[in-house]
Amino acid sequence: MTQAIIGAVLIGHGLITSAIGFGAVANPNAPAMALPSWFAWWPGPFGRSWLFDALGLGTAFSVVGGLLWLAAGLLLIGGALGWFGVGFFEGMRIPFLVAGGVIGLVALGLYFHPIYVVAVAINLAIVVLLWEQFIAARSAA
Repeated sequence: MTQAIIGAVLIGHGLITSAIGFGAVANPNAPAMALPSWFAWWPGPFGRSWLFDALGLGTAFSVVGGLLWLAAGLLLIGGALGWFGVGFFEGMRIPFLVAGGVIGLVALGLYFHPIYVVAVAINLAIVVLLWEQFIAARSAA
């Protein structure tokens, strides 16, 4: 039962992360999303990179940011499929999850907003809990 719940969380997290990436790549000039007024205390926009906007880097960097989100999401989905024992993905479960978690943390850092706290926690948990297995698997190869 616990395995199924963890796998479902990984799939859901990967789908949400992929959707953010797809949206950013498909519409890189989208304005920041409107949030409730009780989030007005946060200085940065939601759905836009605080760093890319501050440096005026424009559309090309927005697409790169979207590709980071998309790569992280697809790796997390692949790792989740491996978690469920699906073919090729089973043997790649640990590398996919660790890579997805690390890339996801980079994307979250570039686009940070307090709403992403849960995503940061999930990605950190993935990386911290699987890092040792990831290093052991690389050393054995």
